[in-house]
Amino acid sequence: MTAEFEGKVALITGAARGQGRSHAVRFAEEGADIIAIDICQQIDSVDYPMATPHDLEETVNLVEKTGRRIVAAQADVRDFERLKAVVCDGASELGKIDFVLANAGIMPLVGTQAQDISAFDDAVDVMLKGVYYTVEAALPTLLQHGDRGAIVIISSTAAIRACPRGSP
Repeated sequence: MTAEFEGKVALITGAARGQGRSHAVRFAEEGADIIAIDICQQIDSVDYPMATPHDLEETVNLVEKTGRRIVAAQADVRDFERLKAVVCDGASELGKIDFVLANAGIMPLVGTQAQDISAFDDAVDVMLKGVYYTVEAALPTLLQHGDRGAIVIISSTAAIRACPRGSP
């Protein structure tokens, strides 16, 4: 393996499982240290089980198996102050941030609560405001050292394919 990201640090939201975990492990395999953030609790408008603290622990274990460092925290991307604190702590411990992967997302389109306005509000809060908050929280640290960095906003295929309410 080439260790393309040796000495780099990647901040990843929604890192407890799925795409977020996959990104964290892959970055670590390529030499990056990881700041992993996930809410690790249920949001009422989401009908499927969301990530748990155990899921985030598994991400930590998988990253550590690569030999890389990881700072993991339970934080909600909708909470800007908490997000800033976690980003600051992670950057302090790992030295910097080179990559930001705004990956946290929900799909409150299934179940009876999908018809509630709270499902829309939660989706906007996580997938629009949460992305903005993630970038805003990380940008000062990303720019601080003058190295080239990258911000990537992740989406599922739901962003490019219509998903009628009530269907996964």
